Amino acid sequence: MNIQPSVIVWTVICFLLLMVILKNLLFKPVLEVLDKRKEKVDSAEQKLRDIESISAKNQRLIAEEKARAEAESVAQAKEEVQKIQSQGKKEIEIAQRKCLSDIEEYKNDIKGEYDKIVDSVAPKMETAASIFAKNIISDRI
Repeated sequence: MNIQPSVIVWTVICFLLLMVILKNLLFKPVLEVLDKRKEKVDSAEQKLRDIESISAKNQRLIAEEKARAEAESVAQAKEEVQKIQSQGKKEIEIAQRKCLSDIEEYKNDIKGEYDKIVDSVAPKMETAASIFAKNIISDRI
């Protein structure tokens, strides 16, 4: 069993060629998808923070309105608090529904992009693996 420099050279060349192919056909698209996914997740998190700030604002408004209404009269205060609470709940529900639908849409978009990448890369990977295997087999024979 001897060390054959030509086999070492061809192995290194094939490996480097495989790395270049993988970089262009697999790593770049996957990284782009991951970056887009991160942007969408960050956007969803920002919307969640907005919802929380709306909720905090509504809670603050409820407390202020309750204090003012108690000074006027008990009956009028109860009526006003109920109005503000229902309005705040509606706004929160609307914002939550929108956020959840946006998140679901982002999930669907990410799944679609993932499927596209897998569909576009899979045939190329089979071809690249086949060529690589042929090169290895032909060098050994």
